[in-house]
Order: sequence, then structure tokens, then C-alpha cells
Amino acid sequence: MRTFVRQAATTVATTPPHRPCRTLAVALLAALAIAFALPAAARAGQATGQSGVQQSQQPERRADGGATGRADGQPARQPDRQADGPVSITDDTGREVRLPHPARRIVALYGAFNELLAAMDMTDRVAARTAADEEPAAIRALPVIGTHMRPSPEMVAAVAPDLVLQMEGRREAGEAVEGLRALGIPVAVFRVGSFGELFGVLRRMGTLTGEPQRSAALEAALRARLDAVAARVAHRPRPAVFFEVRHTNLLAAGADSIVTDIIAHAGGRNCVTAEGRVARLSEEELLRLDPAVYLLQRGPMNPEPEPPATRPHYATLSAIRNGRVREVDEARYSRPGPRAVDAVEELARYLHPDVWGTTPVTPATDHKQAAP
Repeated sequence: MRTFVRQAATTVATTPPHRPCRTLAVALLAALAIAFALPAAARAGQATGQSGVQQSQQPERRADGGATGRADGQPARQPDRQADGPVSITDDTGREVRLPHPARRIVALYGAFNELLAAMDMTDRVAARTAADEEPAAIRALPVIGTHMRPSPEMVAAVAPDLVLQMEGRREAGEAVEGLRALGIPVAVFRVGSFGELFGVLRRMGTLTGEPQRSAALEAALRARLDAVAARVAHRPRPAVFFEVRHTNLLAAGADSIVTDIIAHAGGRNCVTAEGRVARLSEEELLRLDPAVYLLQRGPMNPEPEPPATRPHYATLSAIRNGRVREVDEARYSRPGPRAVDAVEELARYLHPDVWGTTPVTPATDHKQAAP
């Protein structure tokens, strides 16, 4: 104990006396050091934080198909706010289509929907195709699951889609939809007979894919092109146009078809006013209508159309006598997708060549001369 007390006493005795001025100086130096250090740390932390944001977005941009600056000069897309959450729409049969997350594997049983997906830069989400659909070219190597009217439910299920898109139409297509739903596959059914309905479908596809900004951008671009044509033909006379869907057993584009809207946007009017997408007409009725312009489509519905000028009884039609006959691409005019806007621009130039300073195409006697 004595040793401990002695050591303690020695320690106390050797402790330097308290110096208030020196302590104050040390405190001031410490405060100055902190004052300089804090802003630097804040700047470093801010820089570190910005770097972390960039790193977290870069993988997302790559997965998104390229959200950085685009080669076409358009601004980069903004991050999708519906990237992961559940999505739902009401289709044109009044049925709610609800998905637990945006669709990533899509089977379109109608080719125009593939073209809409491609126009929104989502071709990589197409999981399969029908036998007749080869556009865009990138889908040609995908599995074929049957036809638009008769898809194989088993083959569709084999590609594990999280969404199937179908166009409302004939009874067979409806039966196929029920077969797919029975397998638990979500199916959205749409109806398109006008540009207004086309844009409505486009917006719902944007919702179902979690990409509303892409669909909005595409709609704005297509509307701008339609508006540009409308402005040029606004005050022009509107010629009566007949659109041949098929010959023989003459079928014409009806009042509820996208063709009627294409003709209207191009500055003409469909002379057939019968309801429905297509209308069956007699040649006598065609002579009574006496259209100023005769369009005939070439495609699966009308594979080898006979030139109207060679058909009996057609010689008296104003369109024939005035050389206002044109063969057009069925896929462009009768398939309601992005190419329908191409059809408007093409047809407007044909109906109103003086507006564009062009010469009308001479009516063709074979399809090579008449190709649009």
C-alpha cells in the first residue's frame, strides 16, 4: 500500500501545471480544422452519391433496351415508373386484364400488334408468332404457334407467355381466346376500326408492358404525321373512293373499317356506307356508286386481282374512264397498325397530286406497275 501511495504521489508531483492559454489555442486550432474539413467531406460525399446513382441506373438502362442517347437524335427515354408493379386494363370485350407485373413475354395473334411493339422498341418481348406474320423481320426466327384464327393452345403455352394479344373478329378467334384463358394465360382482345381506336389500343399496350411513355411518344409521332396531311388537304374536294377487298364475289371496305378512316384522313371519302368492316356488293351497286377513284388491294384476301379495266361492265365507271385506279398493299391498308399512317400519306399524294406537286400514278394493267 505504501508503494502504491508513493507512486501516486510521484505521478501527481510530475504532472505539468495547468496552462489555460495553451488549452485555448489547441481548441481554436481544432475548431478551424473541423471548419475546413466539413465542406470538403460534404463535397466528397456529394460526388460519391452522384457516382452511385449513375451506377445503379446503367444496368437498368441496358435492360430497358437502351435509355441513353439514341442514334436518331431523339432524347433519351425517362425511367419507367411502372417497371415492377401490377398492371391492368379493360379490353374491348369489357373484360379486365390484370397482370402481376408488366408483360415481358408476349404472343400477338394479330400481326399489327407485333408491329406496334416493334415501333415502341419492344421486339425483344415477342415470344412467338403466327404462321402468316413475318413483320418485323426480327420475329421470323421465333416459334410458330398456329394461325390468327386457330392458334394451338398447347404451342402457345409452350413458349410461356405472360400476355396474349388478339384482334376481335370471327367466331373462331373468340373460341381460341377461351381455350387460352382456360390454360390460365391472360388474353387481351382489341377492336380497331379507326385511328382513334388504334391509339386507344396503343395506350393500353403501353400500360400492359409497363411502358406508357413509349406508347405516348409513338402516338404523338403518328398523330403529328396525320395532322400534317390533314392540314394540306383540309380545303380540297373529297373524291368518292371505292376500296376493293376481294374480287370475284366483290367485297368492299365497309364504314367501320380502318380503310374508311385512311381514306378520310387522306382527303377522300369511302363511297360505301354499309356498316361493318367489309361489305358485299353487286356489280350493279358498284355501277350506281360510280366512284371517282378505285383502289384494289393485293394480299392474302385478294392475291391475284384482275385489273378492273379488263372486267366486264367496269368500263363505264368514272374511275376507269379517268384512269384513277391504283393497286395497294393489303398489309398497309387493311392491317390497323403503324403502317396505316404510311397509307394515309401515300393515298393523300395520289388523291391530291396538285397539293404535293406530283403526277398521279398511271393506272396499272399489272401489279408490278401498280405497286405502291
